[in-house]
Amino acid sequence: MPEASCHCGAITIAITDLPDTVTACTCSICRRYGALWAYLDDQSASVTATPGKLVSYVWGDKGIAFQHCAHCGCMTHYESLIDEAPRRVAVNARMLSPDVTAQLTLRTFDGAETWQYID
Repeated sequence: MPEASCHCGAITIAITDLPDTVTACTCSICRRYGALWAYLDDQSASVTATPGKLVSYVWGDKGIAFQHCAHCGCMTHYESLIDEAPRRVAVNARMLSPDVTAQLTLRTFDGAETWQYID
């Protein structure tokens, strides 16, 4: 089972069903984070964090909460705040080991303009 973690190890995410693709989004926030998102439902990702180390950032329509480590600063994942099942979790695949990430197909999502995949 792949596990993602921030640099200092205060936040870990156990993944039970890793998708075949990761997404580079070009929206105003994702391009700044430089994340590669692996989209999962909340049953496929289990987040464990040292108390006080998980920091949330919510903006705009308040539909998602970006999570990063208070100690090392790594953007680890985001969680859907929309009350629908299944809830979506996006794990930053850059927090996985490089050998796991190398096996995944990269897709690019135009979150800045068209809201479509452009690959």
